[in-house]
Amino acid sequence: MTLNWRAHKLPDNMPRDGERDAVEPEEAPPAPLTRPSELPAGGKSAEDILASIFAPVPEASPLEQLEQTLRHPKKLIYIAMSNRNFYWRMHVSKLVLDEGYVPINPFMLFDYYLLHTVPKLLVREAINALLSRCDEVWIFGTMSLGVKVQLGIAKRLKKPLRFYDIADLPEQVYRISEKLAQEEGRD
Repeated sequence: MTLNWRAHKLPDNMPRDGERDAVEPEEAPPAPLTRPSELPAGGKSAEDILASIFAPVPEASPLEQLEQTLRHPKKLIYIAMSNRNFYWRMHVSKLVLDEGYVPINPFMLFDYYLLHTVPKLLVREAINALLSRCDEVWIFGTMSLGVKVQLGIAKRLKKPLRFYDIADLPEQVYRISEKLAQEEGRD
């Protein structure tokens, strides 16, 4: 059995849509004024607290930003990953940024050997110079020969290392041990 709501008849004493009187919404009562002598025990009124919560936050000036950067520099993280995982370059950079660090991702800087417009050796030298200046090296996914060379350079320079399994990107990235990262077949 189905009900047809349109066919349902309203009682005769109920007004139809065109017959209803418009009802104005009630106005909110004015907020009570609080005199300084009537402030709560904490010393601030609700209006003062709300004003401080919703007050615009002044943006730091360029000079203040510079001072903050000089006083609290963020670590530079070199991202080592195989060109087989090239398409995850932005996700990996975002992960490093979300951790509060500055990502140095060769694939974001040099694309894929600057689209082969410069000699590979020149790009590799630039990449190695960046690696030497970074504070840490994070390895993502399968270690190709190039990543293994970068890992060797990082170890000789005594850089702190982290290894990540990216097989479940974009949903999840897992931090793993170096031994697990060096196993064949890791993505």
